[in-house]
Amino acid sequence: MLKMMLAFFRDLWRYRFQVRKQDAWIRKFAKKKNYALNPNWMIHTNLEIWLSEMEETFGRRYCPCFEPSGDAQLDNKMLCPCKFMDDEIAEYGTCHCTLFGSPTLSKDGWKQSNQRLTSEYRIPLNLKDGILDARGQPLDSRRGLPVPDAMHQLKSALNNYTDKQLTLIVERQQEALNLQKIAAYRGFGESHRKKGDHYEVVITLDGSTPKGSSSSCGS
Repeated sequence: MLKMMLAFFRDLWRYRFQVRKQDAWIRKFAKKKNYALNPNWMIHTNLEIWLSEMEETFGRRYCPCFEPSGDAQLDNKMLCPCKFMDDEIAEYGTCHCTLFGSPTLSKDGWKQSNQRLTSEYRIPLNLKDGILDARGQPLDSRRGLPVPDAMHQLKSALNNYTDKQLTLIVERQQEALNLQKIAAYRGFGESHRKKGDHYEVVITLDGSTPKGSSSSCGS
């Protein structure tokens, strides 16, 4: 928990200028749509940090809950505020990431939505001997994307990972390409290759070239 708190304040300082800009448009949009904003300051701020990170990493303000799919039409729908938001607020009381919500949502309703989000992303990782198998997660009913995806599983793994090299197993080429961008943005070393029916992505946290590296990621 302490490590997560330190990481939160480190990222808040790093993205402090971007977060201010995110907060300005978020509040303007919420007022226009008559939506409430998540009253939990840390969750609200974390989402603004993650939006900033998504924009810095991928060049567009994607919803922080999902990595880009590679499908241009779907990816456009996932730009925050996403096209799924109204339906999700009608169903859950909040959008998927819990940033926006119904103005009539109770304190308990916000708490339940926050718990739902937390339970989706804080799962036991299939991590053993330096290999994280990110496959096999349930798909979101609206987007058809895994929850949690490889990007979020990587973030979760790094909270407690101490070795210099981590290998991720993913199903799709786009997931491997996303991890490549994440590694480049964070200053990690990275290599990837197709291996049978999956893709293998090797990341070195010290920025060195992975052993036996390959940058081939053909379909």
